[in-house]
Amino acid sequence: MASMSMAQAVMEHAQQFYNISTWYVVAECWDELSVLDELDRVEDETQVPFVLDVGAIAHFAKLVEIKRLMR
Repeated sequence: MASMSMAQAVMEHAQQFYNISTWYVVAECWDELSVLDELDRVEDETQVPFVLDVGAIAHFAKLVEIKRLMR
């Protein structure tokens, strides 16, 4: 189950990699609660829980990559 610590890890990663790819979108447009909502939404949709911070970060990395490719 996604947790606030996972959401915080995503936001920390976004801040750290702000200038790489489109992580600035996550850093600027998302907050911890909206990240947690997205993680919960994905868990509900897929029925696969996030068990590690890296899984939550990987999900947002996919979102970032999709955003980059759409430019």
